[in-house]
Amino acid sequence: MMKRSIITITDEGAIVAPRDLGAVRMSIGEIASLLGVFYPTTKRHIRAIEKSGIADGDYSMTCIADGAGVHPEFYGLEMLAAVTFRVRSWQADTFRRWLMERAMQPDHRTAPPIAVVFPVRERTIPN
Repeated sequence: MMKRSIITITDEGAIVAPRDLGAVRMSIGEIASLLGVFYPTTKRHIRAIEKSGIADGDYSMTCIADGAGVHPEFYGLEMLAAVTFRVRSWQADTFRRWLMERAMQPDHRTAPPIAVVFPVRERTIPN
């Protein structure tokens, strides 16, 4: 089984994250606790994000049957980031600032590179 890591925020607002952010795998309860919001709120946002296709969970680990669907038990940094931008709490604000700082000034030894890609549509030029 893959080793998983979680991210936490101290009472003083310090982010405690693993060196390998690719190993971050957190449950809905852990994400709710990190962001200082209720479990049902976090679950609702995660399901909406999954439905929209923006981010998904880790299906390589354990899954949970929830009604008519099967959902992953753990979610990575991509889902965590998406949820962070949908909720409002001091923890979410702190984590958003941390994410943006890492995105703007990445440390190439510990952080994976971040690329933003926009699809390019072909344009026809009238004769």
